[in-house]
Amino acid sequence: MAPEGEAPVVDVTLELSSYDFPKNALVRVEAWRSNSVQRWEYGTVGAIESPIGEASKLTDVPTSAQFRVLVVAGDDSGLLLGHAPSIRPVLPRRSLLPVRETNELGDEVWRVDFGDGLDSPELLVNSSVVGISEIVRSDATFRSLVMPEILRKVLHHIVVVGCHDPHDDEGPWGGWFAIARTHLPNEDPPTLRFDETSEEEISSAIQWIDRVVAAFADSPLDAVDVYNATISGR
Repeated sequence: MAPEGEAPVVDVTLELSSYDFPKNALVRVEAWRSNSVQRWEYGTVGAIESPIGEASKLTDVPTSAQFRVLVVAGDDSGLLLGHAPSIRPVLPRRSLLPVRETNELGDEVWRVDFGDGLDSPELLVNSSVVGISEIVRSDATFRSLVMPEILRKVLHHIVVVGCHDPHDDEGPWGGWFAIARTHLPNEDPPTLRFDETSEEEISSAIQWIDRVVAAFADSPLDAVDVYNATISGR
């Protein structure tokens, strides 16, 4: 685990002996989110070599990135021989909503970003606002105004847009469903299915989200604790 404020170290164990890849095939590991990619060379199938020191750190993409393993022909053809996509890392401390400063928000102060739709969300904040990261983490007014809307956006994304399983406690959205259940314990989260959901079911799901957010906003002290835990991973 990296000390607070330092880039995390990427620790990957690869076992490729059960696959029929040429021994001289190149092995690469990539971390990616949206258009950002960081790549590590892991030697060859016959001689795996993990990067060490600074070279092993995650520096070019956020910690909410997904990983993939590539096996490429050892000649100059660039032929892709094997591909394991969408691998989610195990983090020593997982934040439900990592905060990242960016200069690409224009006039927006903040935005919840879901990457390609499969990624866990990030809270993007405008780097042109002086002290924005400190405001996000410690300003009570910001918390009380922003967190209910963040919760609404995330629940809409995972329930209505993504149709994710609310009973998958180990999945990337389990923490968000847990927040919803805490504030609306007598109502199970709705389960929608792609291409099999009526307008009435969608409307009912949106009303459920409204009730969760209303219950959340009615508990300001608890909301502060949830907000702090969400962005810090406590």
